[in-house]
Parts: sequence; structure tokens; C-alpha cells
Amino acid sequence: MMFLLMAKKLIARLLFPVPFLLLVLAAALALLLWPKGGKRCRTAGKALLLAGIALLLIGSLCGRLMLLTLTGVHPVLRPEELPEEHYSIVVAGHGFHAEPGVPPERWFDDEMQLRLHEAARIGRTLKEREIPFRIVASITGRHDAPERKREALEAFFRHYGIPPEQLSFLETALNSRQEVLAFRKEPGRKILVSEAYHMPRLMMLSKRYGLDALPAPATQIGGNGAGILKFVPSAENLSDCERAVYEYLGMLEYLLF
Repeated sequence: MMFLLMAKKLIARLLFPVPFLLLVLAAALALLLWPKGGKRCRTAGKALLLAGIALLLIGSLCGRLMLLTLTGVHPVLRPEELPEEHYSIVVAGHGFHAEPGVPPERWFDDEMQLRLHEAARIGRTLKEREIPFRIVASITGRHDAPERKREALEAFFRHYGIPPEQLSFLETALNSRQEVLAFRKEPGRKILVSEAYHMPRLMMLSKRYGLDALPAPATQIGGNGAGILKFVPSAENLSDCERAVYEYLGMLEYLLF
């Protein structure tokens, strides 16, 4: 199972914009510089070179727009409007590492902290309304002991006044599919927390496996900010393009398998 997961991640990584562009440009140079290559090879090399440059420009110009097609799908959840019932706030996992000398609540990476902040925001509102809830976070961190994960989780939510008995974590899920299957077993109505660009893929899985969850995107990306600078190619756009491609590749995988 672990080998298949690693192989899938490797193949997906090669289809990311930057590795894929490097492969295209490397193939173009190989065809152009091949001593025994004829006219057809040089023509193919020129075509690949132009295609690589075009893809680079598209990614560095339109990456933000590509990501907006994902981030705008689900609105921010309003916990003050939720009906009174029992809830499980389930949080999709990201990076975790128990680093010595760093406060436990900072052992989560930036993306996971954003997700946990959103779970805490929702939980605090439910607490004020005296609605029962629990928070379940997916924390893999294969090299960290469960006690360290529990310590970090309790330290993080202590700042929001959420007691330890309302917290639990899941450490067996290695990908989004396994997380959704595990979250399905939690009691009450589920509130599914992740970042906005990741939410469409999670909700696609939720529908497939019967997880009746309310989407709670942790971040939203605004539309028009940079003025004329948005027409200038940037590494930020390329990074957004990479995130969008990763999510769309994941959804394609769920359609096929």
C-alpha cells in the first residue's frame, strides 16, 4: 500500500507544472541538439520548445485564476446559523513535526494551522451557543509519537478555550480518501474543514463515500488585487497553478478509480 501511494505521488509530481515543463524543454533540446536527428526531429524540437514556453507563460500569468475556480466553489461556513444538533468538526490533515524548542501549538505547518484556526472559530461559536461538538483532526506525522500529537492539539485549542475532552485525532489516514472514510465513522453531523482550494476535491470524495458533511473552507482568495501587476508573470502565479493542477489531478483520479 505504501509503495503504491509513493508511486502515485511520484507520477503526480512529474505532472506538476514545473517538472512537466522541464521534461518538455529537455525533450525539445534533445531533439534540437541530436546530431543524427533529421528535419523532422528539429521540427518536433522547435514545436516542443514553443509549447514549453507557452505553458510557462500561461502558468505564470493565469495560475491565480486557475486556483480561483476551486476557491470560489464553497462559501465560508457561518456557525451562528447552524441548527442545534451534535457536530463533529473534522479537519483534513497536513504537515506536522514535533520540533524541540518550538511551542507545541507551532508543530503544525502553516496550512494545518489555518485549518485548525477555522475549526476553532467554528467550535468557539458552537460553544457560545451551547451546541455539543467535538473536533477531530487528521495528524499523520509518522515519526512522531501519539502523545506529542495530543500535546500539540491540546496546546493549540487551549487558546480558544476548547477543553481536551472535546478533542481527538486520527493518525492512520495517509491520503484524503482514507480521511473521508475515517471521518464517516465520527458521530453527529460532520463539518469538514480544509483550505478552500482543497474543499471541492474533499466534497467530491464525501459524496462518493456517503459522508454527509458541511464544507468549511479555511481560506478564501480574493479576486482582483494586484492591478496591472497581475498581467506580469510571477512565481506566485506558478505556485497557484501547481496547487490547482494537483487538485484537478486528484479529482481526475477519483473519476477513474
